[in-house]
Amino acid sequence: MNKTETEIELSSKAKNKPLYFALFMGAISIIAIQATSTLPGMPMGLAILFITLYVFNKNLKVFKFSEKHFVFQVGILGKTNVPYSALKSYEVVKKNIVITYQNPNKKEKKIRLPISQIEPTQFSLFENTLKSKISN
Repeated sequence: MNKTETEIELSSKAKNKPLYFALFMGAISIIAIQATSTLPGMPMGLAILFITLYVFNKNLKVFKFSEKHFVFQVGILGKTNVPYSALKSYEVVKKNIVITYQNPNKKEKKIRLPISQIEPTQFSLFENTLKSKISN
């Protein structure tokens, strides 16, 4: 089994965005309850949805670097495993990270992620780790 060497977390700004939306929708629900004396379903449902997203994103690791591959996971769904042998390039283009790799069908794929999604204190660690894996 591959042990995880390095983990890169989602930035606090990106983690807390669903919480802000949930609080906003909760406030709208409270105002609507007082104004109309009926339960507003839509804002209450959105508040519950955003709180759920916040709970799942709170401990999310965007990148997990192991011995032979890395795992890219930007949300609770959609996990991508990329072996280091398939990596082609890494670059930063217009405040976005672009990682190019070759999938098992020999097609080039790209992973795009805004730089703001990675914690600023971990960005240099991420960059150094990824560059070292591409050069090997």
